[in-house]
Amino acid sequence: MAIDRVTVAIEIDGDARASEILADLRGVAETLFYPMKLVGFWDYKANLHLCPQEERRAPCPHNLPGDHPSRIDYVSTLQRERRASIELHFPHAEITIYLS
Repeated sequence: MAIDRVTVAIEIDGDARASEILADLRGVAETLFYPMKLVGFWDYKANLHLCPQEERRAPCPHNLPGDHPSRIDYVSTLQRERRASIELHFPHAEITIYLS
């Protein structure tokens, strides 16, 4: 099953600045795609993500190098374990939110 990918690009002509707060972006994502809910995220600036393996107190396989045999793609994990079907990328905040 392929995941739908959406990029939410915010262009501003002036001094205003769009929020980069995860909770704000979650609200935007869940409003745009209601009744879907957040099932995962990746904050690239903070190198932080909602990891199902770590929630089970297991080692995280998502931050391993690409050629490591134990590495698992984060999107694949979310699709399999949490039925993620939409990936929303907010380039201005360097955050991706996954919805199911």
